[in-house]
Amino acid sequence: MRWKLGVVCGMLMSVAFAQNDTGGGTSFTDAEVERLAALAPAERRAELQAMDPAQRRGLWFAVMSEVRANRNAQQLVPGSYRAATPEGAAPAERTAAAGRGVAQSGLIQYDSGPTTITFGGGAIIGNRFDTVAGRAIDSATLTAIQAVVVPGPANTTSSAGFVLLGPQTGGGGAMALFSSFTLASGATDTLDFVGLNNPTGGSFYVLFGDFASVYVPAFGPGTTMGQGRHGVVGYTGGMGPNITSTFDFGGQFNSLVRASGTILPVELLPNPE
Repeated sequence: MRWKLGVVCGMLMSVAFAQNDTGGGTSFTDAEVERLAALAPAERRAELQAMDPAQRRGLWFAVMSEVRANRNAQQLVPGSYRAATPEGAAPAERTAAAGRGVAQSGLIQYDSGPTTITFGGGAIIGNRFDTVAGRAIDSATLTAIQAVVVPGPANTTSSAGFVLLGPQTGGGGAMALFSSFTLASGATDTLDFVGLNNPTGGSFYVLFGDFASVYVPAFGPGTTMGQGRHGVVGYTGGMGPNITSTFDFGGQFNSLVRASGTILPVELLPNPE
């Protein structure tokens, strides 16, 4: 099911995100992880929802890693994703066809589609957008955001919301530029937030609330056109919806969050020959 959401005037930064940056939690055994991973999704969600946050913290990540190992990658939903370069393929050749001053309109998509892991840990998660077709972004004006979302591990509501932040500061932080939310449904939903008109600077973040009770962005290890992996966790440091720093999962994942707009790439260096 796809929802279209227009921008409501004056709705800037209407959603504030809380987070839990702390680790810890109750210990668990390999046998418990394997048992939960073998359950049907509805049964697994019911058991996790019945746990208190301290029990659930950490266990969810281990269980979903086991689920991934058991089922490999999910199949692509026809029409939901752009064609992707096979994993391990070389990046697209860089050319000087679009030099500085030549804007490119279109979709920035880093993921290759299949969902392999979701979270629900209480931070804000998504992608850092800093390249387009392998080139650094000089500036961008965002017109739409698309996200593939799934229910959190203890889902009780149909809400999904994001915050747009940029440009990136030296420490990996960024200021909130815009935020919005909508409703989702089903086991997987593709949401389109349209009608935006937000300048972002040279790099920007699109981060969704990562709460176990709501819909959260899906993640995968694949990459489109060899563009690398851009998935991040954003930390607010009590300054939400702004972020003070980010963690990039060790360069392991891309969020199934895509951004559309007018993108101006940095000028390529001239060929020394």
